[in-house]
Amino acid sequence: MWFKRQKYVPKLPDFLALCERNYAQLNRYLANDAEDGQSTLIQVSEQHQYRISVTDVARFTTTLQIELVDNQQQFFRPHFVVRLYHDAKLAEVLACQQISQFKARYDYPNVDMLLPDEKRQINLLLRDWLKLCAQQGYINRELAFG
Repeated sequence: MWFKRQKYVPKLPDFLALCERNYAQLNRYLANDAEDGQSTLIQVSEQHQYRISVTDVARFTTTLQIELVDNQQQFFRPHFVVRLYHDAKLAEVLACQQISQFKARYDYPNVDMLLPDEKRQINLLLRDWLKLCAQQGYINRELAFG
């Protein structure tokens, strides 16, 4: 039996709540006066360390790059570009791996095989990464902001 798939409709309040939580969690790792080029390391396990780097600071926004620092892992290196909107207190993933400028909704199926709610899913991935850091990560205080 054939059926017509319903189009995904983004739920803006849910998405904004997710971005607010991510903003609050990311701010735990940043100094109030963050500047371009500053970075901090978060040790998640003996072998895995992530670097959060400030790549751009503007009046109302800060752009961060989050990447795995691992000399042995050549093929898969998790990588996020995240923009913090300080006036709205939101954090949004701008890019992850080789994908950037996410649309709010994608038709499915599509050429790139992105999920209908890819933007939401990638921000959920950031949420999960932040939970991992909160649960078992620690900051190398010698390299931390401030």
